[in-house]
Amino acid sequence: MNAKKLLNFLMIFAVAFLAMNLFTHFFFKPKGKPHPHRSGGAQATGTGAGYQKVVPVNQVAPTRITLGSAVKGQPYLLAVTVSNVSAGIENVKLNAAQYRQHIGSDAPLLLLTARPNSPLPFATTKAIINGIAYPLQHVVWGVLSPKTSQPRLSTTLSLTVADAAGHPLARIDKTFRINPKTYDVRITQKIYNLTSQPMRAALDELGPTDLPLQDRQEDLRTFMSAGYRQQSHYLDTSGFPEVYQTAMAESGAQPVKLGLFTGPNRLLWIATSNRFFTAIVRPLPYGPIHWDPLDNGQQIPRITFLHSAWVKRIGSEPSSAEPRGIAAVVLKGASLQIPAGGHTAMPLSVYCGPKKRSILAGSAHAQPGSPAYQYNLFHYLAVIQFNQGSWCSFLTFAWLALAILKILTWIHTLIPNYGIAIMIFVLLIRLLLHPLTRYGQITMTKTQRKMAALAPDLERLRTKYAKDKPRLQQETMALYKERNVNPASSVLGCLPMLLQMPIWIALYSGLAVDIDLRQAGFIPGWITNLSNPDTIYSHPISFHIPILGYQFAGQNFIAFNLLPLLLGVVFFLQMKMQMKLSPPPTDPQQRQTQMISQYMILLFPLFLYNAPSGLNLYICASTIGGLVDSWLVRRHLRKMDAAAALATTK
Repeated sequence: MNAKKLLNFLMIFAVAFLAMNLFTHFFFKPKGKPHPHRSGGAQATGTGAGYQKVVPVNQVAPTRITLGSAVKGQPYLLAVTVSNVSAGIENVKLNAAQYRQHIGSDAPLLLLTARPNSPLPFATTKAIINGIAYPLQHVVWGVLSPKTSQPRLSTTLSLTVADAAGHPLARIDKTFRINPKTYDVRITQKIYNLTSQPMRAALDELGPTDLPLQDRQEDLRTFMSAGYRQQSHYLDTSGFPEVYQTAMAESGAQPVKLGLFTGPNRLLWIATSNRFFTAIVRPLPYGPIHWDPLDNGQQIPRITFLHSAWVKRIGSEPSSAEPRGIAAVVLKGASLQIPAGGHTAMPLSVYCGPKKRSILAGSAHAQPGSPAYQYNLFHYLAVIQFNQGSWCSFLTFAWLALAILKILTWIHTLIPNYGIAIMIFVLLIRLLLHPLTRYGQITMTKTQRKMAALAPDLERLRTKYAKDKPRLQQETMALYKERNVNPASSVLGCLPMLLQMPIWIALYSGLAVDIDLRQAGFIPGWITNLSNPDTIYSHPISFHIPILGYQFAGQNFIAFNLLPLLLGVVFFLQMKMQMKLSPPPTDPQQRQTQMISQYMILLFPLFLYNAPSGLNLYICASTIGGLVDSWLVRRHLRKMDAAAALATTK
C-alpha cells in the first residue's frame, strides 16, 4: 500500500471509528450481559410446606416513619421513609442543598422509590423456620421506637412468628438507622428464638430496586456486583455478573443469579445504579469474625447469614414486556442455627448517594472502620463505569477518563464554571500538541507540494508500466528516492487528530457519568446542563424521529440543539482551511477519497446531535483551536516562501 492510500485509509478509519462509537452510544441500548448462571427462578433455601401464621408485637395501622430530612437547610444528607408494611423503604431522597431533582427547583432528588403494586425496596419477604416458609410481604409490623417531633435517626419494627397452634416461634426486629454525616443507611435484622429448642432460621429480603431514570439520555441502569477470589486473594469488581435494566424489561426475562456469599468466589457487595447515583448493599459480619486476606495486605470479613443474590422482575406483571418493568435485588438468607432463647443478627450497610469520585474512592489512610476506609477497602469506586453503552467500550480508557475529570475538577476549583474549565482544558491540550501540529502540517504541506510537482512524472510512469505493476512500483519508489520525497511523512499531519480521538471518547465517557457536571451550566438560557444536549426547544410528537428526536418516559420529542449546528459550521471552515493548505490532488482516486473523508467529517454534527453539550463544547473549541493552528501554519509557510523567493533572486 503506498503512502497516499495509507494516509487516506487512516483518515477514513479514524473518522468512521469515532462516528460509529458515538453513534452506538446514542442509538443502541445495551442488553444484559449473558452469564451462565441463569435459572427459571430464584428458589429459597430451606423452603418447605406447612401452616404459617404471623403475629405482630403490637397491632398498629400501616404507617410511615421518616429518618433524617431532605429539606434544604436541614443538617442531613438524605431522608429515608420507612413503611411498617413488610418493613421496607418507601423512598430515599437526597438533600436538596446538594442534589436537586430539577434545575431551578428546590425539590430534593428522589434516589429510590417504591412503585405501585410492587414490593417495597429492602422489604423482608419471607422467614424460613425449621423448614417452613412464612411469607411476610404484606404483613404490618409493629413499631417499637417512640415517636418524636424532631427528625429521627433510627426506627425499629418488630413482629412475632407463631406456629399453627399460635405458640410464638421467633421474634424479628428490624432497625433502620442513618448517619447524618454520610449517605449510609444501616439495616439490621435480629431474629430471636422464642422456643425452648434450637431452631434453624433464614430470612429472605429484597435489596434496592432499579433507580429512576435521571434524564433523557439512554437507559444505562445496571445491577452489578463485586466479590472475593479466594485462590488469588483478589477483590474482583469486574468478573461477576452485570445486568442491564433494559434486559430485565424484556418479555420473559428470567432471574439472574449474581452469585453466592459463600465458597471460594463469593460476593461482597451488590449495587444498582443509574447515570449519576447508586445504592450499594454490603452485608456486615456479626459475632466472631473470620478474616480473609487480600493481595494488598488488607483483610476483609466473612459473612454467614446470606446464601445468594439474584436480580429478578417484581411487581404485578413480572413476565410481560414492559419498558418500565421493575427489577430488584433479591437476597436469599442462609439457614442459621439459633440456640434456645438465643438470637442472631443480619446487618446490612447500604450506601444511597451520588457516584461522586471523591466520596467513593475513600482513603486507605482513614480510620479503620470509618466509611472512607470501608469505601476504599471494598473498591466502591468501581460503580463508576466509563465503558457503558458502546460496542467498542473496551477501547474506552478508564484511566484517561479519570485523569481528564481530575484536571477539569482542578481547573474548576480555580474558575467555578465547568464550561470555562472545558475551554481552558482545550487550550492546554492545544498548547501541548501545537509543536507536533505545526511540524506535522508543515511537513504534510511540503510533501504535498513535492507530490504535486511529481504528478506529471508519476503519470508517465503509470502510462508506461500500466501492465507491469511490480515494475511500476519499483520505478515509482526510485523516483521518490531521486527527488527526495517521502510520501509517508504526510501522515504526521493527521497525528494531532488521531491523538485527540481517545480524548474525545474518554471525555464523552466521563461526561456521561460524572456527577460533578450534572446540572452544571455554562451560558444561562442556552447551555444549562453540560451533561445533556443543549436543547433550546423541544416539542412532544406522536412518533420517533431518529437523530433529531428523543424519547423520555414513553413520550417522543423533537429537539432543536444549537451547538451541534455551530459545530458543523466550524467543521466546514476547518475543511476549507485544510483545502487551502494543500494543493488539489491530481490522482482521481485520491480526489475521490478526499471528498469522501471531508463529507464524513461533516456528518459528525449529526452523530453528535444528542451528545452531552460539554463534549460538543470541547470539540467545537478544539476545532476552533485547530483553525488558529492552521492560520499560524499558513503564516509560517508564507514567510518561508517569501524567504525562499528572496534567496533565489540573490
